[in-house]
This record gives sequence, structure tokens and C-alpha cells, in this order.
Amino acid sequence: MLVPILTDFPLFVDIGAGGIIPAECKKSLDFPGIWPDDDSMNRFSTVFILLLIVGFPVLSAGEGASERIPVSRKELPVREVTLYTAGLAQIVHETEVVGDAVLDFPVEHQDLNDLLRSFRVEDLDGGTVESLNFSSDDPLSAVLADLRVNPSGSPPLFEFLKRTQGEEVSVTTPDGEFKGRVFSLDQWIDGQGYTRPALNLIDDEGIRKVDVGNLSSLRFTDTVLQGELVRALEEISRSRIKASRSIRIHLKGAGERRVRLSYIRPVPLWKSSYRIVVNENGKGRLEGWALVQNTGTHPWKEIRMSFVAGSPNAFSMDLATPLYVYREEVAPPSTASYGAVEYESGIPSSAPMSELMSSKCAQYAEDMYYEEEMAAEAWSGDDAAGYAPEPTVSRAAGERKGNYYRYTLDSPVTVDSRSSAMVPILVEEEAGETLAIFDPDQGNTVFKALRMENDSEAHWPAGPVSVTEGRGYGGDALLPDMIPGSRRFLVYAVHGALEVVRHVEPRPQRIASLRISGGVLFREDKMMRDTLYSISGKKGTDDLILIHHREPGWTLAESPELDEKTEDSYRFLLEDWDVEPVSVKEEYVISREYGLLNMSLSDCEWYLEQGDLTPSMKKAFNSMAALRRKIARIQDDQKEWERKLDRLENDQDRVRDNMGVLDRDSDLYKRYARQLDQQESEIQGLYDELERKESDLKKVRKELQDLVASLDAE
Repeated sequence: MLVPILTDFPLFVDIGAGGIIPAECKKSLDFPGIWPDDDSMNRFSTVFILLLIVGFPVLSAGEGASERIPVSRKELPVREVTLYTAGLAQIVHETEVVGDAVLDFPVEHQDLNDLLRSFRVEDLDGGTVESLNFSSDDPLSAVLADLRVNPSGSPPLFEFLKRTQGEEVSVTTPDGEFKGRVFSLDQWIDGQGYTRPALNLIDDEGIRKVDVGNLSSLRFTDTVLQGELVRALEEISRSRIKASRSIRIHLKGAGERRVRLSYIRPVPLWKSSYRIVVNENGKGRLEGWALVQNTGTHPWKEIRMSFVAGSPNAFSMDLATPLYVYREEVAPPSTASYGAVEYESGIPSSAPMSELMSSKCAQYAEDMYYEEEMAAEAWSGDDAAGYAPEPTVSRAAGERKGNYYRYTLDSPVTVDSRSSAMVPILVEEEAGETLAIFDPDQGNTVFKALRMENDSEAHWPAGPVSVTEGRGYGGDALLPDMIPGSRRFLVYAVHGALEVVRHVEPRPQRIASLRISGGVLFREDKMMRDTLYSISGKKGTDDLILIHHREPGWTLAESPELDEKTEDSYRFLLEDWDVEPVSVKEEYVISREYGLLNMSLSDCEWYLEQGDLTPSMKKAFNSMAALRRKIARIQDDQKEWERKLDRLENDQDRVRDNMGVLDRDSDLYKRYARQLDQQESEIQGLYDELERKESDLKKVRKELQDLVASLDAE
């Protein structure tokens, strides 16, 4: 077996019973019995394969007494396929057996895990299912884990030989053949200054350095190790081959019986596509088609096929590969220590928003409308075909089963392996009607749309839509999932005959209501705005849907007929319009609460200036304003006395400073003393006046508190 070995110099070696030998030296070396001629090799291969075929039942594990029962390899035809929108299919096979039997069911490698978790076998005529057997392969890491020398990872020869320290090898170089145990590998500098790898061998005579670049051959003298190495490379090679497997089904019973096999396997998602044919009255006929792709190796011939609209939970799990529980190696308690334990936080995911079509110019829209009229006239001739094509005939009957809606074809179909097919599964007359739709996010462009209503019991799975107006192509749209009772707008073209211009006129904020109760003023302010939609263009048979976006806190005050509303928009229906703009009036109410005791005189006067106060409300603000004026006058007097008091006290400080440097018997000192005595009398009078003002202030404030507590006005 030839395998490449990565080294610092070109080397291609053959791993066999004779050891590791450079390919260019293979024919020049004489190893009897190792290199058979071509004829001998062919004969040997033929005998070996025959031995494997004959001996396979003996080597198969876990089958027990069933080895004596013939294995049936006959066809297990597919009878039924049910496709789900989760990208899965339920496949049903049926066949006949006689007496005790073993069925050999081939399975593709990639389908094995899904089959093991969903496989169901039914012996329909009284027999029993004994067991299911299949071959298990250890993971490559487990197979190679116990080898003395592990060649995985395609190591360079220099690195590989490091793993063989202590093994006995026989090497051949231009200087002869040597034996010894691998002591180490290192590098040395030759006479030309090049770095070369060296293999150091040790025997009874000492250590010998061998230039790896001069090796002609290297062989492990331990035949067990040599065999392990060859088998390891065979396992590495086999691990890359994703071969199919067989499941053996052991059945027990008497006579002829029918056996049914069913399982889940991943398949390409079955897709739905739609055609909507709009008639001259603007009504749309919905025609649904299912697209199925058989990517498996089993052809589907004359099978019963169903399509399920719904999304079951689906996941994958590896059940075929043997799993081992690895135990943690724990240090003795005296040396063990625990670090900090941390858990990373989770971050919620988000989903992107979808976008609609880009806008077109009004002139292009008018040209399109003109072309539509010309096309309609061209189809109106006596020798022309009907306005719209004949309806498609559905091949499926629909029914609801559990959470899902199932479309089942009324006749068998054939889908060959690695091929696809399309079948009509749905026809709904008058499933929608045309209209014009305006969304301000798309500029001033008006779009042609269909209002789809699912009044049936069917589930319409999501898919692309091709719209035909009569026999002419109208445009494309996307139909979302539509359960019974749902409605959707499908935009498929620029309308071509209408244009809408949007303009917003804000209005100043005003007081909507005032109420006084329990010492609190309850006030509501109202903001108003008027959005005007000026519509121009020819009015046809289509109604117009105006989309008006909703903002938190704003409510409708006056508007056209509301067709429906969503979380973020209103949709108004206009069946007619004139030259005057269509108006949508909205209001925003702001509620506030104010404590009356905290209101100032200027606040009271501001409310009194409002011309729409009720008499009771005006009286309340007048009473509060009068008391606030009294309080203001008293506080002004207090400030004046306090200023006088500050001046007198500052002057006393000045006089005392002067007296400190004068003779007590001097006339000036005596005059300063008389002045201080007079000022003390004035200061005492000011303090008495301040106390009276404070007392008056408390009385007026008490009057204000009593007034506020007693007020009840609207």
C-alpha cells in the first residue's frame, strides 16, 4: 500500500509486511515473498475476495440463529411518500415474505441516523419483528487510541520516528544494513552547511548516527508492531469512504405475509409556487403547484404522494456511531484545587425586516397604463381567445389531520431517482381581488396589489406568485403562509394610473381640560396634526388602500373609512376621491398633575389669561391668586426690614471699630456711644416687626392651605 510521508526531502514509501521502503528503491531490493508478480497478485486478490464473501455471515455479529435463514435482497419498492415543509419525508416501502425471513435493506450513509430514530417495521399478516441489525464502526480516534505507534495526522517521517523511541528497527543505507533501537532524533550540519535530520540508533556497541536522508529502507523488527501500523493506515483510508450500510430485518411467522417499512429521511424542502390569473372584473384565481425533488437512490414509481403544510419540530442526532463515556482523571485530594466557575451570558438574537419594491416615476406609470389599455383592445377581437386561460385542474384532495393540512394526490405518480416533478395541488376561484395600495415609505408611488383572503379550510404554504392579468404577465409577488381565515396584500407591480402626495400640517398645542380636586390640578393638553393625501390620476375599477403609520400615543380624531389596522399602521379604504385632499386628523393627549400649593402667582395669572376657563375654575384661580399676592406683599416687607437690619448691624460694627481706638473720655467716643444706643432701639423695633410679619405670613399660608383643600372645580 503506497502512502505519502511528509519529510524535509521527497519520499514516497510503501507500507507492507516488509516495512517502510522508498518507492524508488522498491524494485531494486530483493525481498522474497513480499513483492508478488502481477498474475500472483490478481489470483491472490480473487481468492481473498471470495473468502470475504463466503465468510461474511460468520463474521457478522449479533445475528444469532438467524444465520440459518436466507437473506432476501429483493427490491423493496417505495409505495408512499409524505413530504413535510421541515425538509423531511416519510418514506413507506412494502414487500412480501414467506415464513421466517431476513430482509436486507440498504441505507445510504447520510440517512442512517434519521432512519435509526424513526424506522418502523410492520408485519401486517400476523408475523412478528424479531430484531434489526446493522454494522457498527468505532470512531477513528477510538480505533487508533490503543496503538503503540499512532500514524494519524499524516506526520512527517522525522516527527513520526520520534513516536517510535525504544522500538527496534532495521535500516538500510549506502553504508550497509544496521539494526538497533531508536534512541532519539536530532539535526546536524553537513560539510556544505545544510541542516539534515539524523536518526540515533543504540545497540550493544553504542549509539550510531544515521542520516535520514540516506535511508534506503526502514523496517520494524517487531512483526506485531509492523502489522498494527499497516492496519492503522487501512483504518485511516477506510474512514474516508462513506459507504452505504445494510439493515437486516429479522421476521418470524408462517405463510405469505405483507411487510411495511416506514422511516423519516431528509429531502430537499418541497416548495410551493402559485399562479394568480386576474379576470376582467379584477378577481384572482389562485392555482398552487408543488415541486418535489427525489435526491435518493430509490426511484419513486407509481407511488401515493402527499404534501403536508406545517412545520414539525425536527433535529438530527448521531445514533449510528458508538459513543464512549470518558472518565475524568482526578488528582488526589491533597493536591486538588478548584478555580473560579463562570458562565457566559446569553445574547438574544434578532431578525431583519423585509423591504418592498422600489418606487417608479409617474410618467412611466402613465405609459404603462396606456399600454395596458392597448393590450386589452388587442385581445377583444372576434378571433382572439378568451380573456383568461382555462383553469388548471388540481390533482390533490386536501384534509386537515391534527395540526397539519395534507394535500394527497388522487392518482399515483412517478419520480425517478435524482429527478424532480411539479404537480398542481390547489385551485381557489376568486381567492383575491385587485386594488391600488399606497405606502408613504415608498415615496409617491402607488402599487398594484391583490387582497388575498383564505376563506377555505386549506393551509396555503408560502411561495412565489406569478400574476397574470388575463393572458398577459402582470408581475411577481411572494405569498406568505396563509392559514384559514387570514388576509394578505400581495404587491406585484406599479399601478400605472395613480399618484399620491403626502403632506403633514401640525397644529399648536392647547389645553383640553382642567380639573381641581383634593389640592391637585389635573390638566390634559392636546396636540393635533392633519395629514393630507393628494390623489391624482385616473380612477379605474380598483379601490385604493392608504397606509398611514401609527405612532405611540397618537389616536385618530377624523379619517376615511378604516379597512383594518395593524400594530404599526392604519389602512384606509377609498372607493372614490376628488380633487380635495383626503384628510387624516390625529390627536395626542398629555396628562399632567400639579400640586396647587406649589403653584406660584405667575402660574395662577397664566391660567387666568386663558379665555376658555369655566366660572368655577376662574373663581378658584382668582382666590388662590389673591392669597398669593398677600403672601408676596408680606414677603416683600420682610425683605425690606431685613435689609434695614443688615445696614444697622453693619454700621454698628463700624462704630465699634472706631470706638476701639478712642479715649473713653473724648467727646467723639461719647457721641458714638449715644449712636449705638439709638441703633439698638431701632434694631429691636425691626426684630419686633419681622416677628409680626412672620406671624401674618403663617396666617395667610394657612388660609391658602384651607382654600386649596376645599377647592373642587372643573
